[in-house]
This record gives sequence, structure tokens and C-alpha cells, in this order.
Amino acid sequence: MNPRYTYILKGVSKIETDYKYLLYTTILALALTMLFTLIPVWQLVIIPGIVAGFFNKRLRYAILSGLAGVTLSWTLYMITALATRNTYAILDQVGTLMIGPGFGWLILLIVLIIGIFLGAFGGGLGYSLSILLKPYLVQRIRKIK
Repeated sequence: MNPRYTYILKGVSKIETDYKYLLYTTILALALTMLFTLIPVWQLVIIPGIVAGFFNKRLRYAILSGLAGVTLSWTLYMITALATRNTYAILDQVGTLMIGPGFGWLILLIVLIIGIFLGAFGGGLGYSLSILLKPYLVQRIRKIK
């Protein structure tokens, strides 16, 4: 039988399955981050990265999904805040106090970099937790059956 047709008959390959998990967990991280951004405790934004990392099969995809979900969510939130509220004026005042006049963009960039780090760290932490808890969960599932 031709290898092309066995690919079609077997369904989705492992690589495409990994990409499917990457897409789903990125959307999950994006949605959870949007919810946690509305809470005054912004540090909880690491939790969506952990959840996204927990459900991925590889470390690089776990980190990428946490990073992408949190960064996209914070970028959308900052664009909305810049368009609807007086956010850039406040960031410019904070930048003026810290560095000098005209550095509001730097504070905005620092906020996005913090989101990138929290998302990537959360994704790696979630993947590590899944590796740590995998034997325990498999044992519990076998006990239930």
C-alpha cells in the first residue's frame, strides 16, 4: 500500500496532534488570562500558563502555549486600554518619574515583557507538574477501573 494513503487512513499524525494540543491550550490560556486580568491580583496570570503547560505533550509546546496565551491576552488588553482609557498618559507619567519625559512606551514594553516571562515560566512549570504527577494519575485511573 502506498505510504501516502496509509497516512490518510490512520488519521492525524503525531506532529499534527501536538500542534492541535498547542492550539487548544493556547486558546485556553488566552481565555483564562483574560479572566484573571480582570481580577485585581494580576500575579495570578501565571495560572493559565500552568494549565496550558499541564496539557501539552512537549516542553517547547508547553512554554510556547503559555507564552502566546498570556502575551496575546495582555496585548489585547493593553490595546483596548490605550484606545478607551487614558492609559498612555499614565504610563508616560510613570516613565517620566522613573527615567525622564517621553518614556511611557518603555513602561508598556516592560509590562508586556513581564507577561511573556510569566506565561513562559507558567508553561514550563505546568509541564513539569504533569511529568511529576503522571505516574500518580495513571495509578489512580487504573484503581478506578
